[in-house]
Amino acid sequence: MVRLDQFVANLAKSGLVNPAVLEQARAQLAGGAESDAPVRLARLLIQQGHLTTYQAKKILAGATRGFFLGDYRILRALGEGGMGKVYLAANQKDGIRVAIKVLPPSKAAEGGQSLRRFRREMDLSRRVVHPNLARTLGVGQAGDVHFMVLEYVPGESLYQLVKHPRGGPLRVPDAARFFLKVLDGLEAAHDGGLVHRDIKPSNLMVTPDGDAIILDLGLARAIDEESQMTRHNTVIGTLDYASPEQLTNASDADRRSDLYSLGCTLYFALSGRPPFEGGDVVNKIFKQRMDDPDPLERVARGVPSAFAAIVRKLMAKDPADRYQDSAGLRTDLLRWADPALVRAILGAEADAARAFRPPSPELVEDDLRLLAEDDGSTLRDLGSAEAPPAPMHKPPRPPRPAVVLPISRARAARPPLDEAAWLIRFIAAALVVGVLVILAVAIFQWRS
Repeated sequence: MVRLDQFVANLAKSGLVNPAVLEQARAQLAGGAESDAPVRLARLLIQQGHLTTYQAKKILAGATRGFFLGDYRILRALGEGGMGKVYLAANQKDGIRVAIKVLPPSKAAEGGQSLRRFRREMDLSRRVVHPNLARTLGVGQAGDVHFMVLEYVPGESLYQLVKHPRGGPLRVPDAARFFLKVLDGLEAAHDGGLVHRDIKPSNLMVTPDGDAIILDLGLARAIDEESQMTRHNTVIGTLDYASPEQLTNASDADRRSDLYSLGCTLYFALSGRPPFEGGDVVNKIFKQRMDDPDPLERVARGVPSAFAAIVRKLMAKDPADRYQDSAGLRTDLLRWADPALVRAILGAEADAARAFRPPSPELVEDDLRLLAEDDGSTLRDLGSAEAPPAPMHKPPRPPRPAVVLPISRARAARPPLDEAAWLIRFIAAALVVGVLVILAVAIFQWRS
């Protein structure tokens, strides 16, 4: 932990806090141990809205640079992808929040290939403007750092929503309505001449009002593109959701390949797991190309077999056996958007999955009040300033402690015998009764 004078000097070098504001905040520090003075000053600046938690952690760790890119002030890390890290930032002129994707200088220096892909992503993403597609707002360069300015989408990814401890798989009507919105954005991309090639749960954002936004055109290609960016026998995409032809030759992927990935994502949304869970890279590629997943109606509660047939058609190995465009899929999904239809087929089982609850509206840093003055909390336990890679995998729930019942209640709580145990006891009882009957008959004949 840095000393107070070092923390103040680092803050001054960073340019995050006005020197007059910094001196005023320092003067407001109440008496206390010198060892935690930097923490108390950082907490005060966070409460006053001059720093974010991310910025404070970086400064406490000794950082003085990396808080500004062009006209944007970095607020916190959002995630990390194959092409670099993504940060939440605010325009210093109007305060509008955006997402900034940064290409590390090391990647920009790798023979220019990564930089060409980075610029190509920007060019392709500007082709189509649609409410269900995240927009690219601009591009910039600061020294040897290249970055893209993207629309910031508040909310959670579909992956986070399903995997959240309070979440879980979606009900069929909710999934149908959500994926109809995804389909709108995907169809707009296809009509604009783009194939996404990386449709997956972590690239589908769920906004607080329940809308769907498709992220990350980093692997997209133009339908009519002939480019050396995509080479034969190169695997592009995420293995759990990539189509068989995409895993064979990524340049062969067309809009039907995106529909296959959409089917895998729909499978995940309803079951809580990808179609081919576990296994190494070779195993996953083999299964995507050769195997059929476990029937969705068996692994997911509340899914009618007729709806599972839609997912099977989306995931057909041969592209010719899938939906050929979005129109047919939209017609089939619309039939299942009505909860009454599913309830009429399945009864109470239709409500087995969780009800769709979009994420709560995002609060700004001042509203969080994570470090209230009177709660005794500090920044000591905030850990590293770097965010984990996206998607954010949630830790498993802790095991529930065993409940010891009194003897009388324990007997009452014993589960019923399974069929095998019942059959054994029945046979034993029958044998005992049979032996007694034989003995009784023998005694009667002996006496007579």
